[in-house]
Amino acid sequence: MACSLIVVGLIGLTLRIQYKEDIFDFLPKDAEYTESMEVYSSLSEASRIVIIFDNENPDSIVAAIDTWAEQCPQSITDLDLNGVLKRLDYVYDHLPYFLTEKQYQLLDSLYQTPIDTLLSIMKGNKQVLSMPGTAFLYPIIARDPLHLVPLSRSVAGQYAGAQSNFDTYNGYMMTKDGNKGFAFYDSSYGSTETRNNAALIDSLTTIAQSVMREHPTTRVHLLGAPVIAVGNARQIKKDSVLAIVCSLVLISALLLYTFPRKKDIALILLSVSFGWLFGMAALSLIVGKVSVIVLGIGSVLIGITVNYPLHLLVHQRYTPSVRQTLKEVLSPLVTGNITTIGAFVALIPLHSPALRQLGIFASAMFLGTILFCVLVLPHLMSDTPTPVREIHCPPIERWLHRGQTNRKRIGFHALWITLFVITAIVLLVRQQPMFDANISHINYMTEEQRADFAWFESLNPTSDEPAYLTSSAREELNRRWQLWQDFWTTHNPKELTDKVRTAGIEVGFTPHAFTPFEQTLNSLNQLNSLNQLNNPKDLAQVWPGRFDTEATNKYVAQTLTDHFDYIGAICSLIVLIFLCISFRSVRLGLIAFVPMLLSWVFIFGLMQVFHLQFNLVNVILATFIFGQGDDYTIFVVEGLRNELLYGKRLLNQFKQSIILSSLVMLLAIGILVFAKHPAMHSLGAVTLIGMIIVVLMAFIVPPLLFNIKQRFLRK
Repeated sequence: MACSLIVVGLIGLTLRIQYKEDIFDFLPKDAEYTESMEVYSSLSEASRIVIIFDNENPDSIVAAIDTWAEQCPQSITDLDLNGVLKRLDYVYDHLPYFLTEKQYQLLDSLYQTPIDTLLSIMKGNKQVLSMPGTAFLYPIIARDPLHLVPLSRSVAGQYAGAQSNFDTYNGYMMTKDGNKGFAFYDSSYGSTETRNNAALIDSLTTIAQSVMREHPTTRVHLLGAPVIAVGNARQIKKDSVLAIVCSLVLISALLLYTFPRKKDIALILLSVSFGWLFGMAALSLIVGKVSVIVLGIGSVLIGITVNYPLHLLVHQRYTPSVRQTLKEVLSPLVTGNITTIGAFVALIPLHSPALRQLGIFASAMFLGTILFCVLVLPHLMSDTPTPVREIHCPPIERWLHRGQTNRKRIGFHALWITLFVITAIVLLVRQQPMFDANISHINYMTEEQRADFAWFESLNPTSDEPAYLTSSAREELNRRWQLWQDFWTTHNPKELTDKVRTAGIEVGFTPHAFTPFEQTLNSLNQLNSLNQLNNPKDLAQVWPGRFDTEATNKYVAQTLTDHFDYIGAICSLIVLIFLCISFRSVRLGLIAFVPMLLSWVFIFGLMQVFHLQFNLVNVILATFIFGQGDDYTIFVVEGLRNELLYGKRLLNQFKQSIILSSLVMLLAIGILVFAKHPAMHSLGAVTLIGMIIVVLMAFIVPPLLFNIKQRFLRK
């Protein structure tokens, strides 16, 4: 009755959980990064959806855009001159923030050189303004005849490269070759609010299909951060559901083969289900809103939770009673559980919301599973031995046998020497783990979206200015204001504006053509300071440099490195301490710990062979490796110790449950390798390599070290 009430309570808490579908949850959410993302969200590009019209006939594109505008009147279908001019006013009111040493060198040279240089600049301005469709550029040139702030930077990249890569046709924005036209739609939900954006994207897609039906020769497709975010969320959900369903089916098939008695299958599923509910309830109480990716990783965690009921049921066939089974298995089972929980608890203090959620979910899931297996499962098991079909791995069994009995020394020594040589080679050639902090590499995009994205990026010229995070950006603003003041203390603004007026008159401009430029310099030189722009949204308006992924990627890469070092150190310390305590021997603790260290050596080596890198998602494999690896080595060492001290031949029983557990784990992880989402796929690929290595090290290394220990003690 009490158990039923607990289960009902856990189900109730689980149903309260809300779900998020944002890959950015794996990014660090400290104050620095959060504010930088707020700045990014303030930029219109972050929420802008680009509607691309493909057709070789410009008139057909115009007709399609007209139809689009009728069905979606909120769209921007032409160059927003009012928006550009409004943006320009803001830029030139804060001109010192946009000038670097390069622009001051140009200004200084104009004081030193003859007027010929200025004449050349003015002739270029006149040539530009004499071209068709460029009248809108006059206010820009009037305020900035020296091109101190290029157009692409003046309008914050909204129309980057417009002069060189884009043109207007019948008032609509198109590429120079006339094969592509554009319309724009600004999402009011930003770029990461996928639930509301999903409905918006569906609505725009419906309009696009309607336009294509009316204009069959024109292809209409969408691009932009909100579009990619929605695609990511949907693919994550599909991959997560598919991974969980397929892993459950495959694991169930394996268990049905191994355990002919249906009751045993039910007990295993019951144990895992209770642990899963326990983990979900903990998330509901502590977090409330959960990343869908975390639940997708839950399919991998099944490989660990299945361990606990498996060990009990497999070992039962070798003992006369459930009580005896619990007595022999309880110590390694609980020890492995504590070290595994400790490894995942290390994720909770991290700044990444998704990693914190994973730490809470996994720790609670393992705790709930072990509590069920120790307190409830023995009462549901019967003293009748559980029928189990043995699963054999002959090479591993021979290695274990040789290391255990010290017979066939040639084979034993050959294995030891081979392991030593391979380890030495990997240590010599391996490098530090590399982190891929480029978020676009783990974003899901269709082939069409990738092609559109690459094409659109190629049209937008990159700035030569560095990118900054918010704290360094404010420092840069203050530095640039100081540069402005220092320059004009040694240079007379009137001398420069007189030269500009004279050069303009010589090429045909009126005497007052560049009065806005003179007014800008005069008004700014009368100020003692500009506003400090403490509000991130204001900071976004005058971002000194391009807000691209450069600074963010560097920051994320460093954070990942710190996380990785932290996870490795904490997991290692927790596992080593509990191993020594549980075995009541530092030597046995080290024998169980060394395989995990060797595992990482081999993992790094194989990742380099297969050109794999850690990223902000698969970095959690550090915790997973320690969590699964210590369970295996604990049981192997426990089996070796029991046979030595008490003459109990438990290693074969433990070995059977380890092999079965590893197969379950490989089935669970193998599904993620087939995921379409790059983040999920990378998690499966890297973890698959890591876990194969862990299983091999757990089966091979402890017997070798145990044999050496015994020979040392005999001497």
